[in-house]
Order: sequence, then structure tokens, then C-alpha cells
Amino acid sequence: MYLLIEFAAGVMVEAVMLSMDRKRARVAVAGFADTLELRRCGEDWLTETGQKVTFEFLLSEPPEVETVALPVPALAARAAGSYAT
Repeated sequence: MYLLIEFAAGVMVEAVMLSMDRKRARVAVAGFADTLELRRCGEDWLTETGQKVTFEFLLSEPPEVETVALPVPALAARAAGSYAT
């Protein structure tokens, strides 16, 4: 997922989120030779050197969500019939 990262000095960079959990995020930043690890400290996200950053995810269009309805009674009857002895 693409994102913009803004450093406290006002510098903004484009990045790609590689992994993220509640306390840490690993990103590949355009122009950086290595990945960047961000860690959460309270409500703030900090770089490895302690710089506060903010980031926002970029979506070119809303994600498409598809719901599939399965005919549960028909599946249950078919499954029961296949296991009947």
C-alpha cells in the first residue's frame, strides 16, 4: 500500500508499506537506500532516530469489496449426502 510520510521538518516522501502491526511499521521510502522502521510511542510514530513522523495511506480509488452469498442449506444437504453410508 502506498503512503506519504511527513517528517517534523516538513519534508514529505512517498513510500510503500511492507509490514505493519500495532507498534511497528516497516516501509520502503523513495530515495532511501534501506527500509525505514517506524515505531509507535503513545499516539506518535517515530523513526529509529526518534524523529516524529505522520503518514497517510493513498488510495487511487475506493477498494472494491465483493460479498458472496452461499446457499448454506443446499451445501449442508449435499455434504450430508456425500458422507451418508
